[in-house]
Amino acid sequence: MDFKQELEKLSLQLIERKSHIINEESTKQALIIPFIQKLGFDVFNPLEVEPEYVSDFGIKKGEKVDYAIKKDRKPIIFVEAKSVNEKLHKHSSQIYRYFNATPEVRFSILTNGTEYKLFTDLKRDNIMDDDPFYEFNIESLTNLDIEVIEHFTKDEFDIDENIKFSQELVYTNNIHSTLKELFKNPSDDFVRFLIKDLNNQRVTSIVLEKFRPIIKKAINHTLLEIIGEGLSFTNVQANQPKEDILVSDQTMVKEGDKLEEDNDEITKPSILTTEEELRAFSIIKETLEVSGRVVENVKYKDNSSYFNIMNRVITKWFIRLYSDTENKNIITRLDTQAVDQLCPGFRVEESPKGMGKSRIYINSVEDLLQMKSLIIACYDEVSEESKITT
Repeated sequence: MDFKQELEKLSLQLIERKSHIINEESTKQALIIPFIQKLGFDVFNPLEVEPEYVSDFGIKKGEKVDYAIKKDRKPIIFVEAKSVNEKLHKHSSQIYRYFNATPEVRFSILTNGTEYKLFTDLKRDNIMDDDPFYEFNIESLTNLDIEVIEHFTKDEFDIDENIKFSQELVYTNNIHSTLKELFKNPSDDFVRFLIKDLNNQRVTSIVLEKFRPIIKKAINHTLLEIIGEGLSFTNVQANQPKEDILVSDQTMVKEGDKLEEDNDEITKPSILTTEEELRAFSIIKETLEVSGRVVENVKYKDNSSYFNIMNRVITKWFIRLYSDTENKNIITRLDTQAVDQLCPGFRVEESPKGMGKSRIYINSVEDLLQMKSLIIACYDEVSEESKITT
């Protein structure tokens, strides 16, 4: 199992444990120590992980940070732990003192076992920055989260390289925010730059307002084209034998083979499977794999209205994704009461008759990372049906 799978497995375990944790000590034992172990450090060896590490600050003596992670017997990362139910923004001043009192430590982590805030000293040497250079939630890990975490494993940790990496993350996040705002609300200067070769008249405020919606539309089209480039069925089919029909990213079905259908047609070349749909399939499949489910028969089948994810055959679909709508949603075979318990915080309603039993509204397919318990329950539901009917 690679590092990504190890972290995703840990994420599922922590989700299950979270509801049974009542204080800071149980947060440390059930959530934080297992995470430090995944970084490759021996939590039972004080030469690698020292609890209650003394870090005196000025006239304040006996100050102790919860954990000092060490390499070559020297502290490299401080970890300050809070109870899983506590908000972290109230506690950065505490780890600030520990950090500033120990010049050799360049990184600190503030965590409640699910949320993690990573700090360093990019602005002034040996003075911890007020804001974290990166934040992540262990319950909904992204690929970038995993890349960042890997830089802080025992085998990969290098102070100088990690300082450079953290600086790049700050630049990247700032540029990302700027571009996102620029694309959503193009500034006057940006509009002028884009139309300078298209418009011979003087660029007045009236001209700017005329072109602003056109530019926003052009940006949307360009981004969609970049995302969808190379994903069309026609492009994929050109590299496949003519007698094969694409059903999933791993499974091919011959034309002569019979697929069980529930009034759906076999995917046609005109249907575009988007990167967003493939990302949803990847999240669902990886979630099932790290939870110990057999995934070799988990497939997808796209059609013009929605994106099916199924166990072996189409009649055993367990999630349907509607991503090409203003209000993105998924439909499942589970009743709304069960889904409410599995997906707290999401809007849930009964699905339209004949389509399933429940509909859950999402902002993006990345929300599926917070629905691991739901995904497993949906898969298990059709798997149990299969056992009964075979």
